[in-house]
Amino acid sequence: MMTPLLPTIAHSLGTSVTAMGLAMMLYMLPYGLCQFLYGPLGDRLGAIRVIRGAAIGFGVGTFLTGQAHHIAVLDAVRFITGVFAAAVVPLTFAYIGATVPYAERQGTLGRFAAVTSLAQSLSAAIGGTVAHFVSWRVLYVGVGCLTLVPAVLLFHTDTRHAPPSATGGGLHYGLVLRRRAARILYGIVGFEGLFLWGGFTYLGVVAVARFGLNELEVGLLLACYGVATLVGGVSLVRIRTRLPERYLAALGGGLKGGAYLLMSASGSLVLFAIAIVMLGFGYIALHTTLQTRATELAPEARGTAVALFAFFLFLGGALGSAIFGPLVDHGWHRLFLMICGLSLLVLGALAVRLLGISPDDV
Repeated sequence: MMTPLLPTIAHSLGTSVTAMGLAMMLYMLPYGLCQFLYGPLGDRLGAIRVIRGAAIGFGVGTFLTGQAHHIAVLDAVRFITGVFAAAVVPLTFAYIGATVPYAERQGTLGRFAAVTSLAQSLSAAIGGTVAHFVSWRVLYVGVGCLTLVPAVLLFHTDTRHAPPSATGGGLHYGLVLRRRAARILYGIVGFEGLFLWGGFTYLGVVAVARFGLNELEVGLLLACYGVATLVGGVSLVRIRTRLPERYLAALGGGLKGGAYLLMSASGSLVLFAIAIVMLGFGYIALHTTLQTRATELAPEARGTAVALFAFFLFLGGALGSAIFGPLVDHGWHRLFLMICGLSLLVLGALAVRLLGISPDDV
């Protein structure tokens, strides 16, 4: 929700876009760091049990975001919210990895990505609308309250089909990181986070500066990303039967890199929207491939392996938000877009070479 609202929240709090970028970083940084806690905890207790408690904390933190009247308070609340948010998506991947056969897993992850992408597109569109006509504070208070509903419903979820790992949990970082495939995969996803999410953080700011859009219009523009990932996620089962994993990853890197380069080269709002759609399809192609591999890195410590995957992704995203913020503040939009575009093209090419053979093809 925050991406299209950065200029509005910055103005409301009397601060700069760079300071708001720090708030984004302070959300993503604990999201990554807390994986060191949640991965082993999920292995020991089971994913769903951990998600239930963390979801309640996330709802409360989101509610408190709407109460912040100073940038320092916003930073603190976003940090706490990131601590709780850290458990939800990675441990859901671990749950899928424990309950879905590998041959069907990328399709399942694609559908999961479609659901979350629908939420992302709605958050951008509804968030921009509420902020434009009412207030960004009302938006966060409302979402914080709504989040508690599925959190409570999870207490009625049957956890018998998602048991803890056979090893009984514990600290398995060495076990996972000793594997060369894990180190390669985590390196790829870390750079993906840096250039994809680090760049995406400021697309709303670029759209406002380049096209003079308001919050509502920025929200609708960024919703194109969610629509693209929704369509791509639903279609992924059919695509995966025609395209091997490695080449799907290369396609994803090409789409994402090409999207940022298109935004850098063109001043057209239509082409900017097309580029955002390309980012969505590219995310589905590359990121779900990496996610699927992460669920199979260490089946005996799946929660830890997937949590490390999320750590490197959000560490990259946090660094990207910090690195690109000053460039955006100075108006060097084309430069930061070109850096993201060229880097993602290289990343897609490297993924083809480094990912190797799919476990399903062995």
